[in-house]
Amino acid sequence: MRLAVLSDIHANLEALEAVRRAGEERGVERWVCLGDVVGYGADPQACLARVRQWMAFCVMGNHDQAVAGQGGLEYFNPWARRVAEWTAARLQPGERQYLAGLPLSMAEGDALYVHAHPVDPGGWGYVLSAREARAALEATPARLCFVGHSHQPLACAAGSGLLAIEDLIALRPGERYLVNAGSVGQPRDGNWRACFLVWDQGGDTLEFVRSDYDLHRAQAKILAAGLPPLLAQRLAQGY
Repeated sequence: MRLAVLSDIHANLEALEAVRRAGEERGVERWVCLGDVVGYGADPQACLARVRQWMAFCVMGNHDQAVAGQGGLEYFNPWARRVAEWTAARLQPGERQYLAGLPLSMAEGDALYVHAHPVDPGGWGYVLSAREARAALEATPARLCFVGHSHQPLACAAGSGLLAIEDLIALRPGERYLVNAGSVGQPRDGNWRACFLVWDQGGDTLEFVRSDYDLHRAQAKILAAGLPPLLAQRLAQGY
């Protein structure tokens, strides 16, 4: 089976739909989401509807938590806070209830899925380096730990360190891995294209996929909604 792992959609419908098409072209049969469906972008309801329809499961991100009214806004910068409040005002009670009910992590088979640092999923810590990845792996017996939150794709093997994400990654028997799926809706690694991950469970490989999407339409929606222009500008810059 081919499983798509995606994270940090951030209400960017154009990016999400492009990822869906790219996944289908690669034979993806199952989808999971590592959280932050909402925040920053202008299409929270449409993205939520697709996540609820497409995903086998979704875990909670910090923006999901804040929009659901469960706290966390005090840690947001002014732009993120403004969008969280804007989003919460537009969601229906059932949509906020769905976000509030998302688990902080999900274990399935030999994999753990979590938005932030697995040591304390609700503390919203980042995994940004090989050292942090190894420490995170110590928090779980899982062979594969999938994370998001930083918006920066990363793959690290416990025994050999960082791996080249430009290449197909062949998983080795007995090795353990932490993998950051990057961001669908707001990458921050200098590449504006939507990023997600395909795990070919039959071949035991990981592939990072980048997808072009209608960037200008996503930007125009942010501006038309009266959200901070910076949020539209940064989409094109990948930061």
